[in-house]
Amino acid sequence: MAREMISQGNGIFEFTAQHHHNNDVKTRFVDALFRNDWDAIAPLVHPDFELREPAALAYGGIYKGIEGFKQCWELIPKIGHKTERLTTLRNHFTEDPDSMVVELETSGVHNETGEKFTSKVMEQFEFKDGLVIAIVLYWFDIP
Repeated sequence: MAREMISQGNGIFEFTAQHHHNNDVKTRFVDALFRNDWDAIAPLVHPDFELREPAALAYGGIYKGIEGFKQCWELIPKIGHKTERLTTLRNHFTEDPDSMVVELETSGVHNETGEKFTSKVMEQFEFKDGLVIAIVLYWFDIP
């Protein structure tokens, strides 16, 4: 007799005040990042913040704190790639307001080879105490 697939979640949930707060924090964080406004980013980041980039990237690794994030942000165009386009496609929310996934599409030029690339990237934002505690990146096609 075949077994039916059982869902791991109910698929429908109500947004809480914490969902809205964390989405606002993420939006302000990203807006400040693209302005290179590190003073505006600092109060949005938890003291135990970590940025986790895939090891297959030239700048891959775990970067701790806002200084670590800034170091990675500066390394990307130096040793990784030059981004020509970065478009947010969707934000994915779940019952857990402290976890959100942002779906992006990016394209650019790989520094080492000069080749153009396009890739989908997923950024998993994790929150603690209403602040960003971690961002984990998942690249579908490593440049």
